[in-house]
Amino acid sequence: MLDGLFVTPAVTAITDALASARAGGAIAVVGNAKLATALGAVRDVIPVGLSARAAKRLRGAARELAAIEPMSLAAVVGTGLAAAADWEALLRDWSRVVRDGGAIVIVDRGPPHEASRRALCAGLTEIEQRRAGRSVITSGLVSHLGDPAPASPAEAGDPPPPAIGP
Repeated sequence: MLDGLFVTPAVTAITDALASARAGGAIAVVGNAKLATALGAVRDVIPVGLSARAAKRLRGAARELAAIEPMSLAAVVGTGLAAAADWEALLRDWSRVVRDGGAIVIVDRGPPHEASRRALCAGLTEIEQRRAGRSVITSGLVSHLGDPAPASPAEAGDPPPPAIGP
C-alpha cells in the first residue's frame, strides 16, 4: 500500500516530465523495480541496476548501464542521486546512453535546490521540477555538443578553399 502511495504520483510526474521533453522511445529505469514496473505499463522500459530477485518480476531483462549502446535511449529515469557520493560520474553515465535532446529524470527525496544544482552541473538544459509526495522529480534535456567547431578551415588544419576567378 505504501509503495503505491509513492509510485503512482511519481509515475504521473515522470510521465509529465517525459511528455514535456518530448522523449519518445525506450527509456532506462535505474535502481527501482517498482518504478520500472509501473512505467513499463505505459512505456518501453529497460530495467537497469536491479538485483536478480527484483528483476524477475519485470517484463524486460535487467541490464547494466555499460551494456547499453551510447545515445540509444530517449531517457533515463534514476533514483538515489542525492545519496550518491559519485553523482557526477553517475550523471555522466546516464547522459552517455541518452540520445541528443533526450531526457534525464531524477527521482529523489533530497532538497530540490541540490537536485537542480546537480542537473545544471551535469550540463542538462531546460530543467524542470515537479513534486510527487515527498519526492522531487527533476528533469532536464541532454545535449551532446562536444567540442565547438573551429572558426575557420585554417584552425581545423584543412587547406584553404581554392580561389575563384582570375
